[in-house]
Amino acid sequence: MKISALLLSSCLIGFPLIGQMVARQGTEADLKQSEFTSPMVVELPLDRLRNQELGDIYPFSDQGKFVCDDVTLPVIVITKSKTWSKQVKLSIKVTAFVRPSYDRKVSIQCMLLDSSEKKVTGAEMEISAKEKQYRSDTASLLIPQSEFDNLLKPDGHPKLKFIVTVASDK
Repeated sequence: MKISALLLSSCLIGFPLIGQMVARQGTEADLKQSEFTSPMVVELPLDRLRNQELGDIYPFSDQGKFVCDDVTLPVIVITKSKTWSKQVKLSIKVTAFVRPSYDRKVSIQCMLLDSSEKKVTGAEMEISAKEKQYRSDTASLLIPQSEFDNLLKPDGHPKLKFIVTVASDK
């Protein structure tokens, strides 16, 4: 009887050891950085602009997973149109959201880059982002039609580069 009781108690004590949680040292490969301090650089590839979408409106949301000092840019919408002076107008609407903390002033430098990383044109936006609210601002980029066509050649890979700077807006 004592032997079976001893065997049973040793099994019961041993079972929790088998299913216990384990911690290990992580490596850099385990990390996928999504939290940044100001300034944060976000680059959006513009290859999608080669194909016409409904209303020439191109929404981007992949950048929403990146956070800079409690601010995220969940939605960026680019609207493409042509002007009377044979230029392409890219209207860029950026929406900022502040996680629960405090109000932030978000400054965004927006640059259109060609395949060689050369700046084609740029604009700046300012958003007074309130805590737990969505706030937006819009900027426009004008590009000559011929230059825009060169950007979107099959071997070209243009992108929009955003430099996001966040400051307190108390």
